[in-house]
Amino acid sequence: MSRPTARKIHGFWPPLLLETQADGRLDLEAVTAGVRYLAAAGVPGLYTADTASEFYTLEFEEWNDLVTHFRAVVRATGLPAGAGCTWTNQAGALRRIARARELGFDNIHLSQPYWVRLNEPAQRTFWRAVAEVAGDLPIIVYSGSQGQLPLDGPLLRRLREYCPAIAGTKSPGFDSVATNSMLHHCPDLCHMVHETVLASWVALGATGCFSNLVGLCPPLAARWFGLMDRGEWGEAFAIQRRVNSFYEEGLIPIRRAGFVADKAMLELGRVPGTSRRLRPPYTPVPDDLYRGLEAAAHRHLPEFTAMLAARG
Repeated sequence: MSRPTARKIHGFWPPLLLETQADGRLDLEAVTAGVRYLAAAGVPGLYTADTASEFYTLEFEEWNDLVTHFRAVVRATGLPAGAGCTWTNQAGALRRIARARELGFDNIHLSQPYWVRLNEPAQRTFWRAVAEVAGDLPIIVYSGSQGQLPLDGPLLRRLREYCPAIAGTKSPGFDSVATNSMLHHCPDLCHMVHETVLASWVALGATGCFSNLVGLCPPLAARWFGLMDRGEWGEAFAIQRRVNSFYEEGLIPIRRAGFVADKAMLELGRVPGTSRRLRPPYTPVPDDLYRGLEAAAHRHLPEFTAMLAARG
């Protein structure tokens, strides 16, 4: 099996998040509005059905409704599209992968079953089964927002032996030794890292970021990655410092309080159709923490303030 091309996965890719109607059904019109807005902002690609999109609340039928609609809307924009296919058991993951391939997704994001950590024989079983179903569909191996799959270079090389379709990683990049190991052992893959370490790791070979920062402020994301692409590191690291200050003051208090910040960021960025609402039992970011997020954005991200002023 030939290895898929990885370098097309580059830059800031934002997720499309879930919205739910009053009767509990998915609001697919909100998905359409979000896709069109972000596509018009000039992003290089879009994805859905990962952690920020509450995949863990979706049984297969709803997941299928979401990704089928999403794929059709993104295709109309001409952008590449990714879909999360992680599930808690192998059969559920394989079913999602098969459907994503049938729909013609450009890549999928996949972690392995995570409730009980897989040992090496179990990993071999899972990733070989994935290879059979995925074929040449590029796979971004997702470490998980809670570190469910700790990745490093030797492990990633082994997973690629089981599953040649692996084309990249989605890893926060906080563990500098592990991230450096992946860049060293697998430099041909696309490695997507967290916003708070982005400039450092792009300078060393990472290719981008799956990020809600785009939803908060598309002009900031576009300018920042443009600086990195051109090697203008002084300005790129100046933005990095401001982004990190925003995270520390605005997002860390939300996470310490046990809330998920993704939807709050998109609501703050006025992405059409978005709200802070989450599916039960999860509850939205409360107003006081939301106001703190907003204040931090205005304090550290003048691009955000300018964007809102331009919209009137």
